Amino acid sequence: MIIIYACFSGTHAAVIAAALHLNWLNPEQLPAWQQVKKLPHFDVPEGEGGLRYMGHTQAGHAVYTAAVGHDGATARRAVETFLVALGRNQGEVLWIDVSHQVSFLWWAGAFCRRYSRLAWLGRLLLQWSVGRDYPVLVNLVKEALQQELNVVKHGNPNQQPGVKPRPQVKT
Repeated sequence: MIIIYACFSGTHAAVIAAALHLNWLNPEQLPAWQQVKKLPHFDVPEGEGGLRYMGHTQAGHAVYTAAVGHDGATARRAVETFLVALGRNQGEVLWIDVSHQVSFLWWAGAFCRRYSRLAWLGRLLLQWSVGRDYPVLVNLVKEALQQELNVVKHGNPNQQPGVKPRPQVKT
């Protein structure tokens, strides 16, 4: 199984969610900004698009972040199509798009970080947004961990053929 946390740049919300999934952050305690800044790939411009490897879970599943821009659905379909082309099952990917789960100010902060003159404002907005949206990310990761556990224990009995697991909170 491959677990992918996606967001616009792949370097903010997705990194924090992946770090939670890998037990690098405590879900019960809001991390200090200095701790967040030290996460691999956090707030690091690495070009547009692509997957970034974060690590492996205790069950041996690879965890990635994805930069999906404005069209996470297209990026997800590209990954699924690629798996099919390789003869693999689409259900081998747990795709969690966190883009629409975080606040607008998170998006604004990430946008500002791309421009040197607005970087200071982006940092402030991101710091505030991490505090506000951390519980949302924790809940998304808990859902993903439960789905991963179901796959490990039962071989994913709830999944129908061709349907990929995607935990998403309705907004």
